[in-house]
Amino acid sequence: MRQRFYLSLLVVLVVAVFSSCERDDDEPLQSRSISRLYVSYSNFQPDESQTQIDNISVISNADSSNFGILNSFYRSAAKGGSTIYFHPSSQTVFHASINSTVTDTLIQTLRVGETGQVSSSNTKIPNGRLTGVRGLVFHPGMDKLYAVSVNSKGSFINIFDRPRGISSYTKTSQRYILANNLPAWDAAIVQSNLVLSRTGTNGGLDIFEDIIPKRDSVFNNVSSTRSLTVEGANNIRGMSIDTVNNMLALTDYSIINNDTVGRILIFDNFSEISKVSGNITPSRIISGANTLLKQPVDVDLDFRLNSKYLYVVDPATRYIHRFLKTDNGNIKPESSLPSANNRRPISISLDARQ
Repeated sequence: MRQRFYLSLLVVLVVAVFSSCERDDDEPLQSRSISRLYVSYSNFQPDESQTQIDNISVISNADSSNFGILNSFYRSAAKGGSTIYFHPSSQTVFHASINSTVTDTLIQTLRVGETGQVSSSNTKIPNGRLTGVRGLVFHPGMDKLYAVSVNSKGSFINIFDRPRGISSYTKTSQRYILANNLPAWDAAIVQSNLVLSRTGTNGGLDIFEDIIPKRDSVFNNVSSTRSLTVEGANNIRGMSIDTVNNMLALTDYSIINNDTVGRILIFDNFSEISKVSGNITPSRIISGANTLLKQPVDVDLDFRLNSKYLYVVDPATRYIHRFLKTDNGNIKPESSLPSANNRRPISISLDARQ
């Protein structure tokens, strides 16, 4: 009898515990959606006796109606910020130097907290080959950082294993020496392929197939598997590939009568146009006086399913713009954010998750 009583009491307690854990139907669901934009600024104060300049900012709700608010500023040890890159799997901001005032052969690595805050203390990847770093991309499965570097010695892809754990000088685990001093700029990984944007007259893309799994340490005179050309392009810089919505975006600008004219090139059906070499034609071009684009140098597409926005930075006007991915022609930005304290935004990296 006593045993049956204790068993009944245990059942009641279990039911009570589980009932208390159930969500009240009136309680709103918690959104786990993330849309954070990391911005790099090229400003640098060479006088160490002066206050150094914050060279990273974070826009915490990039897809919300309050896009025009810069939430937080941080400072990395980069002597003038250049390319910035974040991947959720790394929980790390990788930040290169522009190398315009002081030689700086470091990639800064700053840890990111759960709410997007960037750590004030940062480690670094030191290597003398890290000059002219233009593109950064992290492969989470391989735990490798790919750094595209173009300088007076040529064009290179320098690869570092386990980049988040590096704190002192380290050798590259792999190095690709690109053929014909390829004027590469930005970098992306699509499956086992490495995609580089190509600047200069009639620039475009270069696709290197099956480059990610290779194990050898040094590759000389490496040519792309396929080369895609945008006729009339002059200064392609930033590139963003949205594999979820199958889109590609490139920044470009030209110099006309001592003035710069910027544009965003958008390509639908990227998976098909990337299968063959030759000319590719944009599906849409955002350009004209209303766009406020003068010298756009980086772009990021929101790659969540059915997402709305793309983001672009323009150091000439010191603006960060948000456009709709469906925009075309001479159209105003959906939202614009002026840079604080006359900083020059030079690169962006979007963290967008559902």
